[in-house]
Amino acid sequence: MKRIISICVPCRNEINNVEPLANEIILQMDKILKYDYEIIFIDNCSEDGTQDTLRNMCAKNKRIKAIINAKNFPLGSGMHVLFQASGDCIISIPADFQVPMELIPTMIEEWEKGAMAVALIKSPGKKDKLRGFRNLYYLLTKRLAKKNSLSGFTGSGAYDKTFIEMCKTRNNPMMNMNFFTMVSNYAAPIVFIKYKEQSRRSGKSNHGATALIDIAIKRFVSVSDDAPRYAIMIGMVMGLGALLVSIYYLIRKFIDWYNFPVGMAPLVIGVFFLGAMQLIFMGLIGEYILNINKRQMNEPFVIEKERINFSENGDELK
Repeated sequence: MKRIISICVPCRNEINNVEPLANEIILQMDKILKYDYEIIFIDNCSEDGTQDTLRNMCAKNKRIKAIINAKNFPLGSGMHVLFQASGDCIISIPADFQVPMELIPTMIEEWEKGAMAVALIKSPGKKDKLRGFRNLYYLLTKRLAKKNSLSGFTGSGAYDKTFIEMCKTRNNPMMNMNFFTMVSNYAAPIVFIKYKEQSRRSGKSNHGATALIDIAIKRFVSVSDDAPRYAIMIGMVMGLGALLVSIYYLIRKFIDWYNFPVGMAPLVIGVFFLGAMQLIFMGLIGEYILNINKRQMNEPFVIEKERINFSENGDELK
């Protein structure tokens, strides 16, 4: 019996991409005849006709499966589809063609050699407007996190079934944010493949700058346990500095009461600076509390509305 390769593709409003992408994946998989395969699209409540296109594709090819989400679950959808795959090797790629399809055979080859995870590390294209922000994010995570944040890793890659099963046993509703930590710390051996990010073939990204910043903050909190400690240390240093400055101004004023003007500038600068630092650290602590709350609520990754080409016993490829 052939082993199975599962290719998982999260998508939202990708009506012009899903069918060409499936054709490209089939073209690559037809080169590897010793494996069977399934292509699983998980649609995140598209509004442009993507769902109808997926239904037509599934009707023509039983190897193509689809999960239709009841609502838009931008953070949990990609993780949920990995957990639904039945393959011995599970590959995750986006639907926008920014990951070259030629990497699929390469990932499978590395998995065959024994890699538990094959992580794709992207080099942003020239049109990446958020490159400076990304560099700052990776710099901060490298400085403040003991764990490897896998600079350039977005979740795309190939994973052995045993690794995905291990992630399932964690029963962590925040696994979508902790998946990067799981790959970094528990996937062994892990292979890194660098690639040049391609331009979108059609449509526009569903992740705007605000969404990307939100994801970056959540991932930063998930990989860094040291940030609150740094907050305490910085607060102590700033408090000590403020005390020394206050003593300095008090002594100078006492020495030359009439000729030494204190002025408003030091006071205004100090108040605004301290206020800004307090807001930053309060927000950081708030993110940690929200993470704890999310874990306690144990919410599902997604709510499914429809499944296509899935069977009860999972033997549709046999």
